[in-house]
Amino acid sequence: MKALVNVKNLQCEEGKKVILRNLSRILDIRVIDIDIQNGILHFLYINPIGLQRVKQELTRIGFPIEPLNIRPSRPSLLHGSDAMTSAMI
Repeated sequence: MKALVNVKNLQCEEGKKVILRNLSRILDIRVIDIDIQNGILHFLYINPIGLQRVKQELTRIGFPIEPLNIRPSRPSLLHGSDAMTSAMI
């Protein structure tokens, strides 16, 4: 599933690095993009537990989030290697 969320307190490249470092430890998610200018995090997650872990971790490190757009997507609708990658995330 895909999620776009507003990240509060994200103002510099250093904050982006901290977020990437900490979220890379969560195996159930994959960060797609972090937009510093607009404070938006775009990521994929497998299940609600992965989404909850992202929320908890970002709050813990001082970057609480507000949902922008969280929408389920079906990996079976993707084609080729994208379907396999999304299913494994």
